[in-house]
Amino acid sequence: MINSVSKLPAFRAYAPVRTGRSIKRHVLDRTDAVISLLLTIAAAVVRLWQLGRVRQIIWDERWFGKFGAMYLNSSFIYDTHPPLGKLVVALAEHWAGHNGTFGFNEAKEYPDWVNYAQMRTLLGVFGVVMIPLAYLTCRRLRMTREASLLAATFVMLDNALCLMTRLITLDSMLLAFTALALYCLVGMRTCSPELHYTWLLATGISLGLLISVKWAGLLTVALVGVYAAYDTIDDFTDSRMRCQTALKRLLLRATMLIAVPLSIYVCIFRIHYAYQTERGYGEHEMPVEWQAQLPKNRYNCQPGSIAYGASLKIKNEQLLSQTNVVLQSTRSTHNQTVSCERVITGADWWSLCHPSRFDILYTNDAVEYVNDGDVLVVRNDISHKILAADGLGPGNAHVAVFGNNTAIDDALWKVEIVANDIPAVGTADDQDTRLVHPISTRFQLRHMRTQCVLAIAPNAGSNSTQVTCVPPNTKLAKTNGLWRVELNVDLRLGFDNNMAGKVRASFFRTFLAQQRLMAKINNGLVEADPERHDDSTSLPWEWPLLLNPMRMTKWDSDFVKGFHLVVVYEIGNPLLWWLSAVCCIAFPMRMVLHFAKQKRQHVPLSISPNIARGGLLWLGWVLHYVPFYFMGRVLYLHHYLPALYFALLLAAHELDTLTGTCTVRTRRLLTILIITVVAVVFWIFCQCTYGWKQNSASDLAHLQWLGSWDIARNGHDLYYSRN
Repeated sequence: MINSVSKLPAFRAYAPVRTGRSIKRHVLDRTDAVISLLLTIAAAVVRLWQLGRVRQIIWDERWFGKFGAMYLNSSFIYDTHPPLGKLVVALAEHWAGHNGTFGFNEAKEYPDWVNYAQMRTLLGVFGVVMIPLAYLTCRRLRMTREASLLAATFVMLDNALCLMTRLITLDSMLLAFTALALYCLVGMRTCSPELHYTWLLATGISLGLLISVKWAGLLTVALVGVYAAYDTIDDFTDSRMRCQTALKRLLLRATMLIAVPLSIYVCIFRIHYAYQTERGYGEHEMPVEWQAQLPKNRYNCQPGSIAYGASLKIKNEQLLSQTNVVLQSTRSTHNQTVSCERVITGADWWSLCHPSRFDILYTNDAVEYVNDGDVLVVRNDISHKILAADGLGPGNAHVAVFGNNTAIDDALWKVEIVANDIPAVGTADDQDTRLVHPISTRFQLRHMRTQCVLAIAPNAGSNSTQVTCVPPNTKLAKTNGLWRVELNVDLRLGFDNNMAGKVRASFFRTFLAQQRLMAKINNGLVEADPERHDDSTSLPWEWPLLLNPMRMTKWDSDFVKGFHLVVVYEIGNPLLWWLSAVCCIAFPMRMVLHFAKQKRQHVPLSISPNIARGGLLWLGWVLHYVPFYFMGRVLYLHHYLPALYFALLLAAHELDTLTGTCTVRTRRLLTILIITVVAVVFWIFCQCTYGWKQNSASDLAHLQWLGSWDIARNGHDLYYSRN
């Protein structure tokens, strides 16, 4: 293997020696282990203290607590986030002895029989893990122990980070896996060559866990991708490295950083679906093949074969990714056009009828199934008009719904089965490939007089798509002319059928469909929840300056009457937020001055180890912060917390740089002083983090450091001041 230490960024081979005393900053020794252990103990005290103090259901605990309970009941869960975090919440609830019967209603507090403190404890452990990871990350970045201790303390004593890792939400896991991914990235770039691929695999695993909690983890993936791209370019431009070796390193890098995270992500969804055996929340958004596996779902209870006279919902194959877009017509006394629309008007039910008996009901008739090659009439069940096509030429026709006085030759359609994907289960009729089955059978409807094929227009829209008739044996007929019956209702056959196992539910099709729906819903979060406070949202430019903290519980008297009111307020440690904001703004200026100095001294431009270390943290802050300016969705203060983690580490790095010429004794004294000041500010605002129970919100006026904060705003006095 080629020794690549000399060609990687400067901070990878950096092992400096301070004047006056040699400091091994690239080796983690027993002292670091002891400090990490002490930090873990301190973090456990800070993060897990009095988790049961606030009995109200705080912020998104109502959602994620409910989702965890639904896992315990094996009920289906549909959410905008991947399932790993919710699975961990379910594990926490199971560990706390919860049986899934509590609904996590926001307007209530936890009852005595729900051990919510123990649930919060397991999730709080993720917040505890962040602190030693912050210390070890800085040590692997060759920062001094004093600076590394500062970084870990900053993370531990920030009020917002502390609060959000104490709740039954996904934020603690998102932050912990972000910290783990950064630690693995730094380890990958600072380790010896023989351990490089071990750290590469660890980085891929951490990324897989991260994106399986929230898609916000993709911002961390982007950070790792930048450095992976740099290494790849460096390999292929290195004249000392053979192309075969560079290609091999590229393939290994792609496997570890792309294939491994994606595999973990897919496996988490596989586990997620394995628990979804009952009906639940949002199941109607899933593909019907998957819904047909759920007991008591309408797609599961339908008969397994299509009979003449049954009421049907018919869908085009090109619109499978769009839920509730089915064949329908609009109510009118005149001839109606036919389209596939999302807005259900009631005119989306159709029947397949005999040509001589299309004007009667089949309620009392014997059951006769539709076969391949049958010629029939398609009747709308609401208007009782029939689907017909008036010829405009050979192979072309205009499709509409006409009254019963239309010429019968224009309303005759031939069923031509194209594919019948039926598992070898059920009755003989269920397995008969000559019959039309719901969901499994793909068929065409050929107009008998013009020989055109019923299809959707090529310019398919998202909400309404015109239906037409196109020439047979064309590409358009083969792609846009395939139909299937999604729902089959027949009173003669009842509703006690079981389609589970009779329909093939493709995991990957279900998986991809859910990814599309998650993306659509995330993009649709453009308005604040009307049930929450109007002042809960914030803008990205407000975050670094901490201009708009957020109330995490309701403060009005109607809510608190009869409850044990303890109010929490999401606000960061102002000293840390403002210090980190200054460092994030100043670092690029310092980097420019560094290059300008080299230019003036006629020295070849190069990245010093100090700039390389800070650049990694600054780039992480940029990638986790700037993209929110381009997101149209609703935003809250805690969306800034992953970026804050990088900012706090960068602040410690910049303080390390400023004190680089000081003696060890001076550095340690400054470290103690800074930690003391940060701890005092944390203590001042700790009642916002752990919850307070005061006579009046005006008693908190001493915490109103900025006019934009609403800690003691008039009109929000607590209930206890009114009794």
